[in-house]
Amino acid sequence: MDALRPTLWRMRVLPRTVLRESLALVGFYAAVYLGLILTGVATPLIKQGAPIGAVLAFLPEQAVLLGMVALPLAMVTAFLAAIGRMREDGELTALQAAGVGTWQVAKATLPVALVLALWIGLAAHLILPALTLRMFEGRSQLLRQALAAQVERRKPVFQQDQLVLAAHGAEEDRLLGLFGVQIDPQGGMAAVYAPEARWVVDPGDDDEAPALGLEMRSARMVVREAGTEPRIATAVLPNWSVRIPTARRNYSDKADALSTAELLRRIRTAPETNDREHRTMRGYERAWHTRLMLPVAVIAFWAFACGLGLAAGRGNRMLAVCIGVVTVVATLFPAMILAKEIGEGLRIGSAVWVWPPPLIIGALGGWLLWRHR
Repeated sequence: MDALRPTLWRMRVLPRTVLRESLALVGFYAAVYLGLILTGVATPLIKQGAPIGAVLAFLPEQAVLLGMVALPLAMVTAFLAAIGRMREDGELTALQAAGVGTWQVAKATLPVALVLALWIGLAAHLILPALTLRMFEGRSQLLRQALAAQVERRKPVFQQDQLVLAAHGAEEDRLLGLFGVQIDPQGGMAAVYAPEARWVVDPGDDDEAPALGLEMRSARMVVREAGTEPRIATAVLPNWSVRIPTARRNYSDKADALSTAELLRRIRTAPETNDREHRTMRGYERAWHTRLMLPVAVIAFWAFACGLGLAAGRGNRMLAVCIGVVTVVATLFPAMILAKEIGEGLRIGSAVWVWPPPLIIGALGGWLLWRHR
């Protein structure tokens, strides 16, 4: 019995030691990753002219939303760094020599993964939709403020291909003294001037998504046709709208901003009679499966990080950062990017894009844990 006391003491102390070191690293990496992500969000807005104070007020609430990516990333990096250090320093070998299995190290970090998975699972259904909607609306408001700043600096408010729009002033959603020029590749040109224009939502045709539009009042237009003998036409349009397909304003109807109950209702009842409705349905399915997948992905990350750390861990923290970033991005990229940009246009279900990466990562991690238990 006396011979077993050192081993029993180590088994009691080990979980606390590993958990303490892992939590410290999770907190450190979470702060670093979240800071970098928020900086990446704020920089383009400030560059476009949004007031710095408004951007800083916009970021704190978004930190909760972006933390759903930063925290799993921090957890993977922290576990890889902590277990890798123990392996490189020979602590795992010493534990095995004392009769303590390396599984105890992975088991000590499991509460962190379970708590994080529970939090992300609840947040994905209860908090994520509202935060996503406020993110879209807040970003839209910041871009409108940036638009006013661009007008004050005498810069174009919109520029794409051969189309340029500029204004002399801005008041809320109105542009004053709007002037636009468009030149086609054949050499034709169209110029328009409107004393006043305002931003509106263009619903689009059956095969088009809603987009941002400019409604011009009392517009004067001059059109020069291309050709060896160009003709010039003029017109006065009391009310004329121009569709700008680079922006979308109907944020409350986006799949990511809908509540889970509303998503389920639309998945069961929404029709799929044309291509637009088909893409919309794939979007609903993607959002639904992604919310279910996120807590499962956290457990998969835990298994992979602990298994890889026990199998081939290193004390190099930069290596842990690189592996952590690659692991999380490779798992979430198909669900958040590919399923949206490519999968919504295909006939296959969104689950094909969302579920394989976390299940593969989890299976690989489980095999590594079993092999080095």
